[in-house]
Amino acid sequence: MGSGVWFKNIMSKKKRGDRSQKLKQIYSTPELSNGYKEENCLQNESPILTNDVSEENHDDFGMRIEEIAATQIQTAYRGYVARKNFGRLKATVRLQNLLQCDAVKKQASTTLGHLHSSTKIQAQIRARRVHMVTEGRLRQKKLENQSKLESELHDLEVDWSGDSKTMDEALARIHQREEAALRREQAMAYAFSHQVRHYK
Repeated sequence: MGSGVWFKNIMSKKKRGDRSQKLKQIYSTPELSNGYKEENCLQNESPILTNDVSEENHDDFGMRIEEIAATQIQTAYRGYVARKNFGRLKATVRLQNLLQCDAVKKQASTTLGHLHSSTKIQAQIRARRVHMVTEGRLRQKKLENQSKLESELHDLEVDWSGDSKTMDEALARIHQREEAALRREQAMAYAFSHQVRHYK
């Protein structure tokens, strides 16, 4: 390093020191004649602008106040969402633990078994009732038909004169009446079965 460069370095350091002292004097609070420092001097002047942003919007670390507020809001919201999700997760884990417990499994299986058997029993009772009702009606109709046939036969015996022609006619009438009674029974059974299905 030559002597010229060394001399320039010393001079430039002195100039820098002079500038910093001048800035301190300009921006320091001067004392008034009465001994008090003038505090409101800098507040009346416009603040120094750096990068088109005033110093009032910055905190100690050089971040803008809006950015700090935004990060605080975001962290608060993320914390809220995390707590909510954690609560849900805890509830599902608790439910899974309850379901995995052997006693609960056994109780659930026995309850389901009882429900299944009770529904089977109820279906059997319903089927028995329907069967008993249909059987009772059929018996009653058979008895009615038999009594009708007996009365008709009695009437025919009274009316029958002994001719072969009248006997054939009487037998044909009896067969027709039996067929009509059978058709009536079938129609009634069909109507009853549809009526029972409708009430289920």
